[in-house]
Amino acid sequence: MRLCIISFKECWVNSKGQWYSNGGFPLQIRSLASLFDETTLMVTKSEGGSGGIELPAGLKVVVLPTPKGEGKGRKLYVLRHALDYFSRMWRDIRQADVIYIPLPGDLPFLGMGMAVALRKHLVVRYGGSWEVNDQATTATRFMRWAMRILAGGRNLMLATGMGEDPPAPRMHWLFTTALTREELETISPNLERHLNSPPRLGFIGRLSPEKGLPVLLEALQGMREEEFHPIPRLVLIGDGPQRDGLKRLVESMGMQEQVEFTGQLDRKALSHQLLTMDVAVQPSLTEGLSKAWLDAMAHGLPVVSSNVGMAKRVIGCNGERGWLVEPGDPGALKTKLKEILSTPLPWPEIRKRCRQFVESLTLEAWAEQIAQLCVGQWGCSYVDGKLQWAK
Repeated sequence: MRLCIISFKECWVNSKGQWYSNGGFPLQIRSLASLFDETTLMVTKSEGGSGGIELPAGLKVVVLPTPKGEGKGRKLYVLRHALDYFSRMWRDIRQADVIYIPLPGDLPFLGMGMAVALRKHLVVRYGGSWEVNDQATTATRFMRWAMRILAGGRNLMLATGMGEDPPAPRMHWLFTTALTREELETISPNLERHLNSPPRLGFIGRLSPEKGLPVLLEALQGMREEEFHPIPRLVLIGDGPQRDGLKRLVESMGMQEQVEFTGQLDRKALSHQLLTMDVAVQPSLTEGLSKAWLDAMAHGLPVVSSNVGMAKRVIGCNGERGWLVEPGDPGALKTKLKEILSTPLPWPEIRKRCRQFVESLTLEAWAEQIAQLCVGQWGCSYVDGKLQWAK
């Protein structure tokens, strides 16, 4: 079977002609491609980046023009150039057996429309919060509506999360992760340890507005103004459009010595950082099921998160595997951090619960779940790790 993936993710080529990208994207592509005989990946091309992971060998990469502008300007650009994008996508979509679409994203959504028109077998995974919240845009609402309408038959529709009840009729939940079984086995955190002095907090993810990082910085500033001791150190792992603005905010607060920016890290460097931390803090304003939650817990780190998306199901509350606060509330986050860092807690027990939770949530299990859903909905077979049309 032949797979075609259409993504808005920017990738780049190194001096040896090898394709790279960052975050969990390359690892998920590798796991997904392992289910098929041939895979084509349609992406936009960037100038390069740091902390990248090589895309799987044997992958056919088709470069799509990078849309110009941001926000509504970008969407208008994509609409004006839709015919050009369709012409570039046409051949590979037509030749593929299965089309994989990660949403939200403008170029993937165009590809989804073409796949439906060509009556292709379609796997669509919505990676953001399936619940409608005040961060939802008209575009994301429309994408979720289209998934509900199209679900069933050739169209396998997946929402990122976990739950007994489906996200919508004929749809399915699918967890997300960047952890391979091999990586999980190599991570050996000290689960018996208590807090460092001063405590070390960490954020993992894209430095962008929806991640709520100004809320976290305001919470830390509040702790300092109230003379909380010892003031925790914060490490921000990742890169994104808000990086320069966040650095200026840190400087204006006089917290340069308290806050460290690492930039984008590869998996090995990320693991090294997480092994030195006490607690992960993810103050997102919107989220589905964050890979960062699982990365942290694999290292024995409980998570302080906004109560968004699947946070309560994954993290629990009251110290099960972390703690929850309302999104966008620096006062609530400040109070929770002060409570956690000043109250005697059974840290070894909490760390063990975190680690145990992620043991079965690997990329191998993720790909296996997708394969079994394809078998169940399409009647194909799954033999020796590959999907095949039933003979």
